[in-house]
Amino acid sequence: MNNKTFIGRFALWSIGIACLHFSLETLFTLRFGQSFVGLLPDYIAVALLIWAGQQVRKNNAALELLCGAWGFTFCLHYRAWAWRFEEVMTGSATPVVETTM
Repeated sequence: MNNKTFIGRFALWSIGIACLHFSLETLFTLRFGQSFVGLLPDYIAVALLIWAGQQVRKNNAALELLCGAWGFTFCLHYRAWAWRFEEVMTGSATPVVETTM
């Protein structure tokens, strides 16, 4: 597999992951409730991954957009995990927080 093929597959995989993320985040919100303020960063990450993936599919030179979208997504999820971990460690976590962590 050459570099161009790998980048194209990575872009498609990123779009697929974004769709999965959108579905699971929406289901979580419908099941457990979540404010729009909490949901918005996840939807921004989804939009960035889909948009950047499409840009890379059109032109491999747009790879930095996809890298930036992944960077935003990783930082967002690390921070979400970190505050849940902190609540578990202090003993103030709810069962929903413990389950999602």
